[in-house]
Amino acid sequence: MRTSPRSAPPAYVVGGYEAGLAVVRSLGRAGVPVIAVVTSPRETTPHSRWVTAAVTVPDPADETAEFAAALLRLADEHGPGLLVPTTDESLEAVAAHHAELSARHVVACSTDSVAQGFLDKRITSDIAERVGVEAPRTVSPGSYDELESLVDRLRFPCLVKPAESYRYNRAFGIKMKRVHTPDELRAAWGEAFELGIGTMVQELIPGPETGGVNYNVYVVDGEPLVEMTSRKLRLSPRDFGYPCAVVSRHVPEVVAPGRAIVRGMGIEGFANVEFKQDERDGRYKLMEVNGRPNMSGRLAPRCGIDFPLLTYRHLVDGVTPAQTPWREGVHWINEFTDTRGLVARWRDGRLRPPGGLRPYLSRHVFATFDARDPQPFLTRLRSRFATEKTSASPGHAVH
Repeated sequence: MRTSPRSAPPAYVVGGYEAGLAVVRSLGRAGVPVIAVVTSPRETTPHSRWVTAAVTVPDPADETAEFAAALLRLADEHGPGLLVPTTDESLEAVAAHHAELSARHVVACSTDSVAQGFLDKRITSDIAERVGVEAPRTVSPGSYDELESLVDRLRFPCLVKPAESYRYNRAFGIKMKRVHTPDELRAAWGEAFELGIGTMVQELIPGPETGGVNYNVYVVDGEPLVEMTSRKLRLSPRDFGYPCAVVSRHVPEVVAPGRAIVRGMGIEGFANVEFKQDERDGRYKLMEVNGRPNMSGRLAPRCGIDFPLLTYRHLVDGVTPAQTPWREGVHWINEFTDTRGLVARWRDGRLRPPGGLRPYLSRHVFATFDARDPQPFLTRLRSRFATEKTSASPGHAVH
């Protein structure tokens, strides 16, 4: 493995939030020169001690061609390197320009035809059915008339989920919407439709937050060479939000369907496959597939499997990765969202303090805080206080 910053090709980590920060820290500690590629001053990776340079580029969702052109210029300014998109919008843009970017960089994501299989959740559902992976029943109405023709056949409550998650999240600030009645369905589906955001209506898989499981894998020539599983403990918002506490656990039931779906999609490199256990039959149902570093990315390195580093060593140094043992019972905590969620859970009686604090009292790693690299945490903390102060000042409504 190369360790000299002068000899190692740089890694361009695109996206400066939790997933990107995990990649920056893994590669930076190994001696890889890391360049943070961001679109917003809110992103924290430029403040990491492991970043050798930071570059602001156009928004990949709104200015895709300009974004790709900026990545090509980086090869002239800093040298060709490993290009690692860590958000859905950057991955979609990189995949769309995969051919020209691959001429200058080593690209750590799928080509466009493969990427659409996990970026567009409607295609994901079709692939799951084709390869025999259990998933929630899903319909994708394309018009108001088509929605009306389906309403009487749907079981409520159900979910209105985006075909492309990041577009929906940008518009509404949530991952999906739970609806309890036909009128709620019409309203939730209609507000997305009017904005040109494709959605689907999906069966709700009942079960607690702890039913969520991640299958992380690194695939080479269609073969899953390195695998790890973890269980979600808490989400924010509860039930249908993003993970805020996760623990490494062996969950063998998701390995076979996880392998099947990544093979069915033709994914190479890293993938994160999300399942949820259906409390009606105890079986795990496919929720979604991510072909990029995931939010709880610091967990695997803490457990002994450094997916970002093995990606670099494979794609840049030509070292084929191999499975190694990993530690169970290690917790990943998003310290910003989990602390807020704990207070709410204690207040409504869904969680008692000793149980809620277990991840903090066990072996753990935080999403942002790291005593060896404190600036990203401090930057985010200052930003949070500034936001709360602005919201509470005269002339700003407090919600």
